[in-house]
Amino acid sequence: MDRITRYLLSNFAPLFLSLFFTLFFLVSVVFFITIARLTALISVSFADLGEMYLYAVPEIFSYTLPVAYFISVAMTMFQMSKENEMVVLFALSLNPRKIAKPFFFLSLFVTLFLLFNAIFLVPLSRQMSGNFIAMKRMEAKLNIKESEFGQKFSNWHVFVRSNNKKSYGDIVLYQKDKKGKSDKFILAKRAVLDRNDSLLTLTLKGGSVYALGDQRVTQLNYEKLKMTYNPKLHTLESSEIIEYWREAKHNRKRAYQLAFTVLVSMFPFLTYLFALSFGIAHMRYHKPNVYLNSMIVVLLYYVSIYQVAERFPLYGSVGIMLFFGFASILYFQKRVMERF
Repeated sequence: MDRITRYLLSNFAPLFLSLFFTLFFLVSVVFFITIARLTALISVSFADLGEMYLYAVPEIFSYTLPVAYFISVAMTMFQMSKENEMVVLFALSLNPRKIAKPFFFLSLFVTLFLLFNAIFLVPLSRQMSGNFIAMKRMEAKLNIKESEFGQKFSNWHVFVRSNNKKSYGDIVLYQKDKKGKSDKFILAKRAVLDRNDSLLTLTLKGGSVYALGDQRVTQLNYEKLKMTYNPKLHTLESSEIIEYWREAKHNRKRAYQLAFTVLVSMFPFLTYLFALSFGIAHMRYHKPNVYLNSMIVVLLYYVSIYQVAERFPLYGSVGIMLFFGFASILYFQKRVMERF
């Protein structure tokens, strides 16, 4: 890494980090409010809230990183221009391409990270978050209370006389046979409910099992009996993620998701030359409105990709990338290359 690159990045890094973490915090607050609404449906601890927030982190990256990066590049160039540092660099016969080069590679790296995050990490985190919420809802249903009817564990009806958190006393389980030929009763003096990942285990101690037939009753005594309940929670594998996105060929909703995801991730690479052009200026002759110009590009890009991804997800996405890519090159050529 040469001195010019180190100098540019040393000016860029503090500004980017301060802006990125500010945006990250603001978006995190919005996600926390959304997560907190779930407490009306399920019972969660502070640790559970933290876990659900971690599942949301990849999605927060997708919202904050592209915009923070673009504005930071523009503001870095603007600050250096305001201090006449850019004028000095050009006076030393530095070509504008030399300034654009490190941001080319940095923009490419950020875009590749965003693509990996959006295509692989976001679907996985959403699936894990959905499974977590489903498990919590199931636990709420399995919050067995004493002396109440209509409670169930898997396909067993449950009645308990006493309840101490996850430990129960004098428990009765009943399962009605679908054909009505062999109903079952399970009695226990004590029971404990445990959870291991998605597997729920009800351990019964000191009881009997009764199978009621047409003409006889079968009894089995036991010291310890374990009943397990494993709800069907789906986990995405890497191969399934590929198949998930392949549905875009014939599923319009999936095509929209893929197009929007890719175009948002491509934003830093397609627009970094706009950011450089907005910030680089000779302040004695030209005072750029970097804030307004940056917001116009951000709004124009996001509105465009929303409309295109919804109506023409495949060919429209290619058109958006070509349009903004060539437009940024031409603007940089006219705005910077011809002046400096």
